[in-house]
Amino acid sequence: MANLVISGVGALAGYMIGGPTGAQLGWLAGSYLSNSNKEEVDTGSKLADLSIQTSEYGTSINRIVGTYRVPGNVIWYGDKRKYSRTTGGSGKGGGSQPEQTVEGWTIDFAVAICAGPILGVRRVWSGGALIIDCSGGSKPLVGQLYLGDMTQLPDPTMEAAEGVGNVPAYRGISYMVMNDFDLGMSGMLPQLSFEVVKDGPL
Repeated sequence: MANLVISGVGALAGYMIGGPTGAQLGWLAGSYLSNSNKEEVDTGSKLADLSIQTSEYGTSINRIVGTYRVPGNVIWYGDKRKYSRTTGGSGKGGGSQPEQTVEGWTIDFAVAICAGPILGVRRVWSGGALIIDCSGGSKPLVGQLYLGDMTQLPDPTMEAAEGVGNVPAYRGISYMVMNDFDLGMSGMLPQLSFEVVKDGPL
């Protein structure tokens, strides 16, 4: 707010001296002065911070034909849960390795995929890495996939967090609920994309 006041005063003074051109120059001068007085403080990233990169209001809903890879949009997320895992210690033959403690976070969240109904999802990528592959059977589908028909019910994970009756069924929208998704130490949801099968064989 103070920045706008200083810029406005500069614009007014500039207009009185040089008309519209002076007002523009005065606004720029006021903006420069207000920004030059700000102190920049970098507190660093915190383990408890959660950044949502893939959540956006008002985004369009993808409509696909055939098989297509589409990005997801986060529509809900629950509370983070902290974990601490210790590895190492005594090994075989009396040997030992130093213990290492790894901390991180898990979370439940839901990602809208596209307009439904669809036949299914073949593959899911997380930040460019393939995490689910149903086509070869090596990485089966995890979480709960909703195909986007007009009879689907609200997700029980979301209802457990928000209360029964407080969660929409998102009928007509295909989405996936990921349970206990490992965020690692970053505390940041990755960019997810989905290979969706709308028509044809899975």
